[in-house]
Amino acid sequence: MKKFLLAGLLTGFFFSAICQTTNTFSADADKVAGLIRNGAHKNGYQYLVKFASTGQAAISVKPNTGYLIFFVYDNTNHPTASFQAHLMTPDSTLMKKYTVKPFDRGQVGAARAQQLEFRTPEKFASGETKPIKLLANPASLIYVYYKK
Repeated sequence: MKKFLLAGLLTGFFFSAICQTTNTFSADADKVAGLIRNGAHKNGYQYLVKFASTGQAAISVKPNTGYLIFFVYDNTNHPTASFQAHLMTPDSTLMKKYTVKPFDRGQVGAARAQQLEFRTPEKFASGETKPIKLLANPASLIYVYYKK
């Protein structure tokens, strides 16, 4: 009798666990955003911009400035992630030379974060700013911080 009762209870718990929603990405992404913000400010970075869930974005960078960029994506189905930042230029050699790929930073629940970091040269050969394109696959929340 005890075995049947135990089996019945375990079956009930099993089905209730399956029926519960498991996608908590938005709550987990908010937790990650808080951790990112605290870590960035602790290391002297200032908030620049946040992009909603997107596959591509662009920013303008200034000379002699460090940039810290985070890609936060839903890792529920374990997608193969591919992120990068590169100089927007028609010259493929320059684009390849100035391409940065992130490293895996960690995961909170369903939200996984990757980070990339780069510093611009003291002076640009031409112009005051340079355009940088951010590519994200899968679509991600993108957080950008800077430090002089």
